[in-house]
Amino acid sequence: MLKSELLRKERGMKYSEDYWKSFDGLKLYSLTWYPSAKPKAVIHLIHGLGEHSNRYNAWAGLLADKGFVVRTFDLRGHGQSEGRRGYCSDYYKLIKDLETFFEEGKGEYPSLPSFFYGHSFGANLLLNYAIQKNINVNGLIVTAPWLELTNPPSRFKLLAVSILSNLLPGLLIPNGLKPEDLSRDLREVHSYKNDSLVHDRISIGLFIQTYEAGIKASMSIYKINVPLLVMHGSEDNITSCKSSRNFVRNSSDKTTFIEWEGAYHELHNDIDRDEVFESLIKWLNQNI
Repeated sequence: MLKSELLRKERGMKYSEDYWKSFDGLKLYSLTWYPSAKPKAVIHLIHGLGEHSNRYNAWAGLLADKGFVVRTFDLRGHGQSEGRRGYCSDYYKLIKDLETFFEEGKGEYPSLPSFFYGHSFGANLLLNYAIQKNINVNGLIVTAPWLELTNPPSRFKLLAVSILSNLLPGLLIPNGLKPEDLSRDLREVHSYKNDSLVHDRISIGLFIQTYEAGIKASMSIYKINVPLLVMHGSEDNITSCKSSRNFVRNSSDKTTFIEWEGAYHELHNDIDRDEVFESLIKWLNQNI
């Protein structure tokens, strides 16, 4: 870590900001929220595409109130981390960043139970990391995982993008995400639209690699042998809830799937967030 940590309190919430260097020298921004009492577990959180870790401030504060340390960081090319917006030359550099971040957290909190939590694009990364590694963790949480897109590109478009990715892998294109599809809470949509740290870009190379990694993860759930919580909104117009349903059919009895009827993409920012939070806390407490 680059120890520039600042401990702050805001509205009774205790948190710190820091920077650390990736394996290839990028400066990555991290954020940690702390409970006021002795912590009972630590949660390592990975955000979605085009967003950043500060968008989880309210959610992390609720978890901290329940006794959890919450650690997160801005992925390369996102938020306050270095890197070209929406670009990564190799998907597995992101996986390596996750591994570095997780190992740092386990070293910092060796005696606490730990959980990994990924949303959307972050869930895609987390699932592929867990599939590759024999991880020692109390549980995994994924919300609205990018296994498949709700409205995937046609075979022709996919072929064209695949060819382009070999010729111009760094070419940036719009990620196609509509803010109105994130939440039924219009205040959250407005906040997203006016967030200067949010971007709407993804490189062609990263899109193809992530698309393929989602399909790979969907066929490899049997390799995950720790408690797994999968939650998805039935009306998610970004990542496919149907794919999550199919995903868990081949899982072990350690997997819990909750489909939230009528919910959109960001369960933590949707109108049913209180019920989602209660289910999350119940599952966490059962697996500590």
